[in-house]
Amino acid sequence: MKIAVFIGTRAELIGMAPLLKEIDSNDDTELIFTHTGQHYDPEMYEDLLEDLDIRGPDYSLSCGNLNYNKQIAGIVSGIDDILTKSKPDFVFVQGNVISSFSAAIASVMNYVPVGHIESGYRSLRDLHSDVRRKVIETCSKLFFPVCHSAYLNLLEECYDPECIYYMGDPLVDALLNYKKVAEKSNFIDKLNLDDAPIVTIAVRLPWNIGTPEALSKIVKAATELDEYNVVMLMHPNTKKHIIKFGLSDTLKSSGNVYLANPLPYTDFIKLMMASHVLVTDSGGPQKESALLETPCITLSDSTYYIETIKDGWNRLLGESPEAETVTNAIRSTKPGKVIADPLNDGRSSERIIAKVVELHEAHSLKLSPQVSKTSFYTHLAFFPDGFNGMRTQLGSQIKGKLVTMYDGKGDIVLDPSEARIVRTFGPVDDINYK
Repeated sequence: MKIAVFIGTRAELIGMAPLLKEIDSNDDTELIFTHTGQHYDPEMYEDLLEDLDIRGPDYSLSCGNLNYNKQIAGIVSGIDDILTKSKPDFVFVQGNVISSFSAAIASVMNYVPVGHIESGYRSLRDLHSDVRRKVIETCSKLFFPVCHSAYLNLLEECYDPECIYYMGDPLVDALLNYKKVAEKSNFIDKLNLDDAPIVTIAVRLPWNIGTPEALSKIVKAATELDEYNVVMLMHPNTKKHIIKFGLSDTLKSSGNVYLANPLPYTDFIKLMMASHVLVTDSGGPQKESALLETPCITLSDSTYYIETIKDGWNRLLGESPEAETVTNAIRSTKPGKVIADPLNDGRSSERIIAKVVELHEAHSLKLSPQVSKTSFYTHLAFFPDGFNGMRTQLGSQIKGKLVTMYDGKGDIVLDPSEARIVRTFGPVDDINYK
């Protein structure tokens, strides 16, 4: 079975590294690996390949240094040529980035089934990212959510439950695998820090760095935390804006702030493990820090990783908070509760690939050019006790396949005895509304 994986960013490389290795080592699969060039800085791509011990790609596209729509057009066109030449049986994409969005579109237009890692997440903060993710899901044949809330989102939106497989998170596999190497890293020693606790700041998104006012708040917070060693990671965009807004001298003259270029993944894990708190606006580190039991403060209004909030490892401060708000949050941060999840065993990638191979051998992955999987969803709500003036006959008359159950407040429930609203998939006959 030939499986194509299209990757373009640092986050994808990290999160998909175990999956790439599993496909390459599995006797039943052949890997076709493409890097789209979305991230093209050496620290964000070439150095990371070496650090993660990932083999070089079979195909490389040079679509990074383009504006948004031209980048999408270039990646779609390039992937279309690769699909025509390599003829994969299945395609994997991850997350909601431009590379994944473009690969999903190109694949479904060639009737190649798509598996979406991290499906079901919703940011509710960024139009582009949520539109991309929804489009990817529309193009997908199989869904691989990596947490319970994402799984429930897919059910609520009426995706076929037989196409949804909650098998863990390859990002967790990566963290567990590379943590062993990270523990041997001497990166912290090289910083020559004193005995004060470490605060790591890794911000890169426009609302926190895109204006002088926003970035100045970050810089002010960093320099005022004089009882901490503040390690500030210089994402290429962050570094560019610090120079552009004339903030370099302020940071360099501060005795407690240490500037670092993008780190190898293993060094970043070591830094998170050693930190008192992580301040970020990126997605993956929120989950990674929780698993490493390092508190996280997220400079955003929302997060994909709802479970990190519930477990007490993550706090949302909103977009571009005041410097005092950030420093107060850091100084008052406390650890969360121990995360116990049987799927966090480092074998998610193995389970996912085994399932895809099983479905391929059963001839269950073919796409029909006639209909989409959502065409026959019946958005029928069954209200046993009445709701908004509507009543139906007994639920036994619903012949479709159960998709989602809700309680009286509209929250999803898994226990049928608690259900007051039921949504089904498939044919529904002989239902008389009263």
